[in-house]
Amino acid sequence: DAMGHIGVARDLMAELNHKGAKLQMCIPMVDAFKESNSSKTIKVEVKDSNLCPRYSGVSISGVKVAESPVWLQNKLKAISLSPINNIVDVTNYVLHETGQPLHAFDIAKIQDNKIVVRTLKDKTKFTTLDEIERKLSSNDLMICDARKPLCIAGVFGGIEAGISKKTTDVFLESAYFNAVSIRKTAKRHTLSTDASFHFERGCDPNITVYALKRASLLIQDIAGGEIASEITDTYPKKIEHFKVDLNFARMDTLIGEKINRDIVKSILTDLEIEIKEETKGGLSLLVPPFRS
Repeated sequence: DAMGHIGVARDLMAELNHKGAKLQMCIPMVDAFKESNSSKTIKVEVKDSNLCPRYSGVSISGVKVAESPVWLQNKLKAISLSPINNIVDVTNYVLHETGQPLHAFDIAKIQDNKIVVRTLKDKTKFTTLDEIERKLSSNDLMICDARKPLCIAGVFGGIEAGISKKTTDVFLESAYFNAVSIRKTAKRHTLSTDASFHFERGCDPNITVYALKRASLLIQDIAGGEIASEITDTYPKKIEHFKVDLNFARMDTLIGEKINRDIVKSILTDLEIEIKEETKGGLSLLVPPFRS
């Protein structure tokens, strides 16, 4: 919940509002996001919606890959990240702001302008960005083009489709992957990345498009270019709030004292947890998916 700056702010707001403040969340606006044309549309096919319940993406054409501006480099250095280039740096910045991992592909290296989210045959060879050749498991979810694998989904990019100084057109991925699958893949290949660290713990399935728009606007600001496709968003079954029953007696036992029930309800409301039903013995709650 609190693995991005917005998540931390959300919990700080709940605490401060509990103490009498009347604060509201203020997150960056993305209203300026606008598609210019559809010249770089990438078709997306998700073969397994259990491993990838949601996949969103958008194309940006005419970017100039260079060093990031000083303000962005300093923001990343402040959280112990090394700046790489303006495109990759924006994806890292938005990851730590929203908690949503992003991945940027060079469109020139995507065969037939198609992305396929799928698993591959056992022992398929794949070279990752660190130039190590790995043998894949048939359980590893991969981001592929029409002919070849491009990225280990949610874990690590491949050497073939990464952003370079020659890149001019970018496909930006913002997805929600199955947490257990990502954890097993990362462990299998002894890889721990910022992306896998977040995905393993469960991201917010309903923030993928916001994160895409946020990153796209930042990229346009610092690397130029224009939005060259509609946002593609494969989300066959929306992930809803999940039900949790709160038993007052059990709560009192765990905490060691009895808290006024009105205070309990106000704290839950400040945490954006919806009270569906109230009985003498407890509450029936609906918890938002971002509190995985």
